[in-house]
Parts: sequence; structure tokens; C-alpha cells
Amino acid sequence: MKSKLHRFADEGRFTGKALRGARKEQLDVSTPHQVFTMGLDDVLAGGGVDRTQPAGWRYLIEDSGQPIASAETSAGPEGTQEVSKFTEGPFVAATDKAMKIVRRLPKLAAAGFELRLLRVPAVYQMALWLHSAEEDLLVPLEPSPIGKEGKAMPAGEFFSDLAELARATSFRTEPN
Repeated sequence: MKSKLHRFADEGRFTGKALRGARKEQLDVSTPHQVFTMGLDDVLAGGGVDRTQPAGWRYLIEDSGQPIASAETSAGPEGTQEVSKFTEGPFVAATDKAMKIVRRLPKLAAAGFELRLLRVPAVYQMALWLHSAEEDLLVPLEPSPIGKEGKAMPAGEFFSDLAELARATSFRTEPN
């Protein structure tokens, strides 16, 4: 990933201001985490983590140790992960902020959580997802339409709030 990042920098292919302004030798990647998505129908049906779909991987891009962007991969034609986009914006800082909060959770070290990201495009929700065999915790990323940014929520509570939001804002129409 780092070599691809440096190649993009050499070729001047970054469109975001922070990445364009960064010096290549200061850029690094950190915090790999798998990305999952969830559709509106699954949310409205009351689905939880079992209704999410893997979508790729995400990495934070740091400039001198400070997160400035993210890189996402998706499955390539031969099953390999290929860089699909670089992004800057509020979710990069929100991810870093949420990670600092969850690192202080006493249960984090004891349970062996796996870091993930959940994206629910239909309701503009992104959440840091801490997954273990015993428990799933979700931390809504700022800005969050359900609020509770930075709060580690049990999966049941998170998905209940998400379904309530989806029902309240859904533009779906019932057949006549």
C-alpha cells in the first residue's frame, strides 16, 4: 500500500488538497481495517451485523504521523485488493478521534477486538466497528445522523437507533 501511495504522489495523481500538499517521504499508511456496507432494506428489516457485506479495506494515510486522508481498496479482477479511492474529509478525523476513545476502553484489550468500519450510505452513517467473538460495539463517526458520536454502543442499540432513523427518513413509497 505504501508503495502505491508513493507512486500516486510521484505521478501527481492526488486530487485532495492535503495529499497534494504533503511531501512523499512524510506519507505513511496505518490502521488497516475491513470495510462493510449495509443497505437500506437490511436496516429497515431490523438487520444487524449479520446483514452487513464486506466491501474492501481502508487505511489511514498519515503525514508526519497525523491522519490526513484514507485509502480504500476493493476486490480486483483476480481477487487481489486494488486501491479504489483516496479521500479526505470529516470521516478521517472522526476515525482518528473515535480510535483514541476506544483505545481507552478497558474491555478492548481483554476481548481481542478486530477493528472494522461500517458504512450505511442510505442514511449517511459511518461507524467504527469493534468486532469480537463475544461482542460487537459500534462507534458512530462524526457527523452522525443518529448522534452519539464517539460513544461505543452495543450492536443491538446501534442498529435499533439506525432502523428508527431509516424509518423516519425513508422516502420509500408503498405500492397502491
